[in-house]
Amino acid sequence: MLGNWTLNGNATLASGTPFTARILGSVSDVSKGLNGTLRANYNGEPIGVSDPTSLLFFNTSAFSIPAPGTFGNAGRNTIIGPGTSSMNLGLTKNITFNQTRGLSIQVLASNVFNTVQFATIDTYVNSPTFGQVTSVRPMRRIQLLFRFRF
Repeated sequence: MLGNWTLNGNATLASGTPFTARILGSVSDVSKGLNGTLRANYNGEPIGVSDPTSLLFFNTSAFSIPAPGTFGNAGRNTIIGPGTSSMNLGLTKNITFNQTRGLSIQVLASNVFNTVQFATIDTYVNSPTFGQVTSVRPMRRIQLLFRFRF
């Protein structure tokens, strides 16, 4: 029972998805096709912070709401979003009963080290959660699978 197990795994490392600082418009802007597409003003301060947290993922003071009737000057994709680093492992054992029958046992674990993976950040300047992480990816998950072949 202790021998002939197969171990496999994979690691996922990815840089963050870029985001754009935007202005959430009023309901009347929907008919003009502008709601959520207006860019913020960028004042030239550094956008990244040395230690991003879920409450302050980037420097929110680098962006502001443009004056009424003007467009913001913030470029597209200037905010680098959260990256990903995850390790997945699998353990498999195949037991053969005779020529045609067998049992396969698998233990599958995703995000083995249970690392918090930030997923989305709020980039609307006039939102109360501007600059905060608004969602996370799934935490560790372990599955136990049995397959009987006949």
